[in-house]
Amino acid sequence: MYVNRDTMKALGQSAAAHLNARRARTWTGFSAAWMGLRTMVRVGRRLDDRLFPEWREQPVREPVFIFANGRSGTTMLHRLLSWDEEHFASYKLYQSIFSAVSWQRLFEKIGHTPLVGSLGRKAVDAINETFFSGWEGIHELGIDKEEEDEALFVMALESPTVSLLNPFQENYQRMGWLDAERPERRRAFMDDYEAALKKHLFAVGGDKHFLNKNVFTAPRLKTFLERFPDARFVYLVRHPAEALPSWLNMFYEKWITHSPELPHDSPQARELAEMCFAYYRYVLAIRNELPSERFHLVRYEELVRDARPVVEGLYAWMGLPLSDGYRAKLQAFSEKQRGYQSAHEYSLEQFGLSRDWVYEQIPEVYAAFGYER
Repeated sequence: MYVNRDTMKALGQSAAAHLNARRARTWTGFSAAWMGLRTMVRVGRRLDDRLFPEWREQPVREPVFIFANGRSGTTMLHRLLSWDEEHFASYKLYQSIFSAVSWQRLFEKIGHTPLVGSLGRKAVDAINETFFSGWEGIHELGIDKEEEDEALFVMALESPTVSLLNPFQENYQRMGWLDAERPERRRAFMDDYEAALKKHLFAVGGDKHFLNKNVFTAPRLKTFLERFPDARFVYLVRHPAEALPSWLNMFYEKWITHSPELPHDSPQARELAEMCFAYYRYVLAIRNELPSERFHLVRYEELVRDARPVVEGLYAWMGLPLSDGYRAKLQAFSEKQRGYQSAHEYSLEQFGLSRDWVYEQIPEVYAAFGYER
């Protein structure tokens, strides 16, 4: 299994420079879990080669990658499309963590065993309550929920997600910029990544489009296109000054569990904001290089106002039919959606930022998408 050893070294240096007792517990626990899970995945993949060698022949046909800067509607759109199991195969979180056919088939068998399945359900609920209870109302997360593929990147240490555990990013500011890696590293990671996708599609039953969403996809676009030239990319865009404070708050809520002394307006929050600006700029630089059949823009405002026509437009773009059953689900969601209003409000000012400052960093993004200052 591939791992970015430069990132591992940088993480170690950063941890040593900012170590205290509370962080040591968090970082030690994560390191032990990371190594244990990598071992389990490695064992599962070896079993796959013996028990399910046919996975190698599984095609990854026209995968769909939904992406955006954080807090721009990717989870909503991804879960709406995931309801269409006739056309799409998405990861649940446990499937992306245990990325082997053997583990997926084992967990499914356990889940369908009456007594063991009942105990398993209680165990899943306990895990979700223990590890994923900090983001209620912000981002519904659970090991049995449809989720992104980021676990594959975390396993390889090719992800800025680790900054949830270590916000001190000065030694690895470019983490997760797969497009900037050396060609041999990109190939090594993508060999693992493509194998994981093949195994998942094989495990869930074949002739479907892999469907994914990820807010860290932007700096991986060129690498994905090299490996999957028929891939489709759906890009959601939201007013940067409205998306950014909610995104910063997601990270801050985790930071204070191990670094409670960090203020809202910390240098780390500003660094995270600057990473977001780099993502916006990168997409602008690449999107015009992509043909219209590969890149589709969705505006967040339209999605949250009424998701049904947005999804119908996506299906027309992809050339896929909507079944009557799926269309009915969309209609029911749209009717329920009209009464929804978020209970959370976040401001740039609490993070020491302002709307003017955001505009001054990325005026070209405002101009490209027609947003007011």
